[in-house]
Amino acid sequence: MAISIATVGILMGCILELTYKHQVRIQIEQAQEQLDLLTNLTKKVLKISISPKDLPSLINTNNRTVLEKKISLELSNFYEVSAIFKQLESILKIASPNVSKNTDNLLFQEFIQTYFNPINIHIQQLESLIQKIKQTPPPTKLETASLSKITNSEVAIKLEKLSQDSQQLVIVTNQRIEQGFKDYQKVETLKTQILIISLLLSVLAAIIFSIYTSKLITSPLKQITEVAEKVTQEANFELQLPITTDDEIGELTVSLNQLICKVAEYTEQLQESKLKAETANLSKSAFLATMSHELRTPLNAIIGYSDLLCENAVEEGYDDLMPDLEKIKRSAKHLLEMISDILDISKIEAGQVTLYLESIDVNKLVQDVVCTSQNLIEKNSNKFELVLGENLGDIYADMPKVRQVLINLLGNAAKFTQNGLVTLSVEKVKNKRVRSNQNLGLLNQENYIVFRVIDTGIGMKEEQLQQIFKPFIQADASTTRKYGGTGLGLAISKRLCERMGAEIYVQSIVGKGSTFTVLFPERVIM
Repeated sequence: MAISIATVGILMGCILELTYKHQVRIQIEQAQEQLDLLTNLTKKVLKISISPKDLPSLINTNNRTVLEKKISLELSNFYEVSAIFKQLESILKIASPNVSKNTDNLLFQEFIQTYFNPINIHIQQLESLIQKIKQTPPPTKLETASLSKITNSEVAIKLEKLSQDSQQLVIVTNQRIEQGFKDYQKVETLKTQILIISLLLSVLAAIIFSIYTSKLITSPLKQITEVAEKVTQEANFELQLPITTDDEIGELTVSLNQLICKVAEYTEQLQESKLKAETANLSKSAFLATMSHELRTPLNAIIGYSDLLCENAVEEGYDDLMPDLEKIKRSAKHLLEMISDILDISKIEAGQVTLYLESIDVNKLVQDVVCTSQNLIEKNSNKFELVLGENLGDIYADMPKVRQVLINLLGNAAKFTQNGLVTLSVEKVKNKRVRSNQNLGLLNQENYIVFRVIDTGIGMKEEQLQQIFKPFIQADASTTRKYGGTGLGLAISKRLCERMGAEIYVQSIVGKGSTFTVLFPERVIM
């Protein structure tokens, strides 16, 4: 359809162009021919006008040869003028009716009627005069008077006006030619407009046809998509599409219905498996949380008796027993720390973490954490640096849990750094400054206390950073074998920060160290 519209439009444009161009071309050619004739006519009239008017004087000189030559020359000029009038008249006769009725051609007709007949009469008079001159007797006074009358006739007097009218018609004809060229350009423009309109109509028809066709095709596909989206969003596996056709859309509908049934079966199995796994995990977490006292009591007893035995060995002088007693004490403390981490993460997963909020002096809290972590930091021959900001003030939070987070981070930094530097920096910042530097989902509070633990240790790769806060996971297996630990310290810190509305994140470069940043709200909201 679009091709047909475009073809018809192009053919119409070409036909109109050829028709009007032919008419305009004929008009331009006729006007150009008239212009040439008028220009020639003006030249001839001017030539006749400026020729010497001494014919009557030549009769008295009896010089017939010169007289006859002069009159013949003038007669020849008038013949040419008459011929030009005849050509102008013939052009008007062959012009089309519409062209012959316009104002310019009426001027031409009036011009011809005004001057053509007097010119012919004047030619006849000159011809008659030549015949008389050729007679053998000399011319009489009457003939001399007749020649004077001819030379001063109406035509001779009107030659100047004829020249002016001819020049005026030249101007009119030039205007007609210019108008003809403008009309020619208009025909070109009209053809271009017709072609553009035809192309636009063809494009519009193609768009309408494509929209109609696409609706026929996409309407069933849209229904299929809507059902698939509903199944995905609502998990409603009872939805089924009606089968209305036997073509490819119908086959697709059947396949989708079968797929929904299969997904419903697999989803039901997965939900059952997930429910069983969650139940088992909750049971495990609840069991470990409940057994925390029973697991810690024997270890505390072992540590206590180890201290008593050490004191007795010193008093009795059994110095050779001290290394073994210290090993027992260290092993019991290490086991107690591991059990404490497992019990803490179990309590968090079981939802048994309760916050006891109080006002905490940040400076005193930091000093307490530094004293507790000093031995861990110096164990690997590390240096420690503390950087405190101004006006830290107080925070309203759970002190043991904030303390546990900071000790876990300092212990982690000390464990993975040897002969290096561990830095703890503390500062108070505004909410706007925090949000401009990090895209974090923080509470809408004015101030935050920012703790940063910076080490010059082994650092981590990007893929290791993605796993660092997951339970029972360290950077890799070799790290666990070399440095030990349960891999729960950072996971516990992450969960405790989330419970108190804080944020924790890490930045690290392999071989250069890591920076753990904790942003605590100035006032924790339960």
